[in-house]
Amino acid sequence: MVPNDKGVVAVWRNDVVKNPKKSAEAGRPIFDDVEYVELRHPGSKDVGVYPAMEGSHWDNDPVTGEYRRITFAERFRQQYQQFKAHDRQTKSGTPLDYLPFLTEAKRAELRALNIYTAEALALIDGAELKNLGPGGRDMKNQTIAFLESSTDMAKVTKMEAELEALKARNQVLEDDLKSQPAFNEQEPSEFEGMTDDEIKEHIKSLTGVTPRGNPSRRTLIRMARDQKSNVAA
Repeated sequence: MVPNDKGVVAVWRNDVVKNPKKSAEAGRPIFDDVEYVELRHPGSKDVGVYPAMEGSHWDNDPVTGEYRRITFAERFRQQYQQFKAHDRQTKSGTPLDYLPFLTEAKRAELRALNIYTAEALALIDGAELKNLGPGGRDMKNQTIAFLESSTDMAKVTKMEAELEALKARNQVLEDDLKSQPAFNEQEPSEFEGMTDDEIKEHIKSLTGVTPRGNPSRRTLIRMARDQKSNVAA
């Protein structure tokens, strides 16, 4: 159903949202710009806030004629295009606040030059680098070192996590083995003189079920012993 937008005011803005996946992979906070729209209805104090690319309603596509989900950006197409025409460069990366060697004044200066992230500062070169003034090259080099260090740390953290997971799995296997009844292959067994089929029949006589598949002779003897112990218990 197409909503009634008479009198509705659509106000667009960008919010900086942390990206958990990118942050984990990089070993440092990574933020993305996410576009939102505020829908203000006349005579009401309520303001609805929605991601621009989230579905607003269902309607027929004007080109294909197919029934599909219409986003808020499509619903308020004209206002959205006006917003994009005046929008500054979007940010995706580590905010300048996370660079410990920058002062607040330097961060403000960089933002005035449309540099919002560590990644953007690391890539700057040529005339743009000269615009940073004295110390610009040092800032860039320090930023590159910061990004490389955090990336290396992310790799180390991932390897440590994988090793811990492997240790945990090995511990589970070890505990399972310890919980199994002791089995001495050198100890004489009443089943040694029996064929595999005879051992299977013996197990069936104790459990009512013939072992499935083709277990090894050692496994059959262990199964027979375990079942005999269970019956005795």
